[in-house]
Amino acid sequence: MDDREKSEFQKQLLDLRERILKILETKNSYTKEYNPLQESRDEADLGNATLDMELELSSKRTLQETLEMTEKALKRLEAGTYEICEICKRKIPLNRLKSIPYTSYCVECQTKIEHGSK
Repeated sequence: MDDREKSEFQKQLLDLRERILKILETKNSYTKEYNPLQESRDEADLGNATLDMELELSSKRTLQETLEMTEKALKRLEAGTYEICEICKRKIPLNRLKSIPYTSYCVECQTKIEHGSK
């Protein structure tokens, strides 16, 4: 990876981190202010409100995980190991990094992780 590509990936990762932080800030404000018990009028309303809250929390968890992977990718970029798969130690193809800039694994190793084997 040349310096131009490294700079592009760094900018992409920093932009992604900034967008995630803004979304999380908005979601944190929403979940602090939102109490489904106060707005619910009957069991159906309470069920819908609870489901909405669960979806919101799930979304926040996914964003947190993506933020953590983004931070990790930035550290790997600085350490010079950004394009190296953490499992097999082979190069991660640039097309994969362009699609998922925070990935730590090549497609083969990611597939093994998703299927529960290494």
